[in-house]
This record gives sequence, C-alpha cells and structure tokens, in this order.
Amino acid sequence: MSSPKLLRKISMSRQKPFKVAILGQNGVGKSAFTVRFLTRRYIGEYDPLLEKVYSCTKGVDGETAMFEVLDTAAQGEHSKLEENIKWADAFILIYSVTDESSFQECSRLKFLINSYAKRQRKTSISLPDGSITTTPVFLVGNQNDRVHDRIITEEQGEQKSKEIGCACFYEISVRECVDCVGKIFTNLYRLCKKSKRTRQSVSRQLSLPSVIPEEVDKELNNLTLTRRRKALFTVG
Repeated sequence: MSSPKLLRKISMSRQKPFKVAILGQNGVGKSAFTVRFLTRRYIGEYDPLLEKVYSCTKGVDGETAMFEVLDTAAQGEHSKLEENIKWADAFILIYSVTDESSFQECSRLKFLINSYAKRQRKTSISLPDGSITTTPVFLVGNQNDRVHDRIITEEQGEQKSKEIGCACFYEISVRECVDCVGKIFTNLYRLCKKSKRTRQSVSRQLSLPSVIPEEVDKELNNLTLTRRRKALFTVG
C-alpha cells in the first residue's frame, strides 16, 4: 500500500504548473518583484538583459500550488514577446509610479496579450466584476514609496486598469512590502482556478446524458409510432 507522503509526491508530479509572465519596461522592478515572491528577500540590482523562468511551490488555501514565473527582459523584440505571451497562463503588468513611459507601455502590452489570445482562441474567463476576458491580467504600480518622485497617481492607475480590461489593480512598494507581493500571485492563482472550476461545471451541465431517461425514451417511441401512422394514411 502506498504511503500518503508518496501519493502526495505523485500528485504533485502530475500537477500542471501555473505559468505567470511578468511584463513591463526595464527598471520598473520586475526582477525584484519576482524574487520577493520566490524568496521573500529584496534585491535592488539586476541584469536588465536577463530573462529566466523560476519554479516554486506555494501553499494556497490549504493546497500546494506549482508556480512557474517568467521574469522578462527588454520587450523590444516582437517575436520574443509573442513567444512569452503564448507561454503564459496569466500576466502581471508592472509600471513605476515615477515613470510615465512605463505606465503607457502597459496599454501596448495588454493590447498584444489580447491580440495573441484571440488568435489562439483561448477560453473566456469571468472576472469578479462580471466582465469577460480571455487571459487574466493584473496591473501593478510599483515604487509608491518614492513619494517625491511620483508622477502617476493611484486613481490614474485604477482608471488605466479599467480602460485596458485588467482583472485587478494594485499599487505597492516591492522594497517595503513582502506580503503584498505574495497576495498578488495567490489572488491571480485563485481567479484562474475558480474560472476553471466554473467552466468544468458549465461543461458538465451542458453535456448530454449517457443514458436516455425512461420518460424521454417513451416520448421517442410515441413520436416514431405517430410518424408511421401518418405515412400509412398518406399512402392509402
């Protein structure tokens, strides 16, 4: 008999990872954001050309969730960006509240995500506000601890999130806040998992029964008999 510990290992090995791509201009804190989630540590200096996928497991609502996080580098190469978008299940767009250019870049990135998702004909997902999207995207404004350098207000961030159709908006400081980074990832995971369960439930409700109920079988027999009688009457 297999032990519970062995069964857990087998279950985890079969579990499909939840793939999240972190997108945004260089210098907005994508790598710091990723490492905060993975290790809870803050590191401020990173190679802007480094692009890497990190794997980890986290506990979410009493379950073990497998994450794969793509920390992207410069997004100038169109084909590479498309490849990253196709790879991911969900996205986190990050801008700096001190940089107008990085804020506007999120609009372009969201447009491309929508475009590629439409081409791939991804299944629609219901958002908490009742709207529909094909790919879940969170918008995150970073570096709100730099009060004197701020250019983008929190209200502008919220408005941008609604305009481009993001599922949720957050404004944080990766440097100062540890738990808020983890919250963003786990909330994104919950949204996708909830939507998947909803789709499966709807699919089961819409599927035809494998066995025809007795009442329906009788109705089909009666209908067939009626058609035969009409045919005989017409021939006579």
